Amino acid sequence: VKSARKMLGDLRKKIASLTDWIKAIKDELNKPQAPDLADLLIDYYNARNAGAWSQKARIGNLKHFAEAVNYLTENDIATLEDLEIRIKTVSDRKEAVNDSLKAMSARKEELADLLHLADLYRETRPVYDKWKGIKWKGKRENFELEHERNLKVFQMTRRKLDKHRTPAGKIPVQAWRQELAEIQRKYPAEYEQFKPLRYDLSKLLQVKNCVDTALRQQEQAQEKRRQTEHDR
Repeated sequence: VKSARKMLGDLRKKIASLTDWIKAIKDELNKPQAPDLADLLIDYYNARNAGAWSQKARIGNLKHFAEAVNYLTENDIATLEDLEIRIKTVSDRKEAVNDSLKAMSARKEELADLLHLADLYRETRPVYDKWKGIKWKGKRENFELEHERNLKVFQMTRRKLDKHRTPAGKIPVQAWRQELAEIQRKYPAEYEQFKPLRYDLSKLLQVKNCVDTALRQQEQAQEKRRQTEHDR
């Protein structure tokens, strides 16, 4: 009797556990299911083909459909949530790389300007030194008139370069050249990362546009059916 009661108790526990499991499965199945992207794309391209006037247009629609489905399959994107996550990830990465490229371009332009100023400074410095070394006022004024442009260029370049001098008072021309060379070396590799991200985002947004159109078509069809049932 004790053995039978124990078996019966164990059986009741198993039945209760099984009942809970069945209920959980039913609850899961009753939840609204996220639409499958492939089904939405099929609806979209069926609608496109229904309105296509030529065989060429239908073939083009089929080609675009195949490309979109292949892209989703290759990137393991099955639901609308997967698509949104992928768009966010690729978009954030693309923006980060794009910001890096912009910063590199801006710095490259700034370094090129500084090096150009340094060249002008070096070229006009002898004229300034000679002018400064003239003691006679008349001769100095004549020299100033004769070399007015070079003297103005020197003053301008010195003014702009002074704020970039090292603590030792040097113009860091060599450091600028090394930095510029490093940016020129890194930029192509960074841009190679940008190109596939730009392509991916373009494809993802194309698919999302198709999916959004298919969802609107479904909503319009459902609204039309509700309106028809209401009129009846």
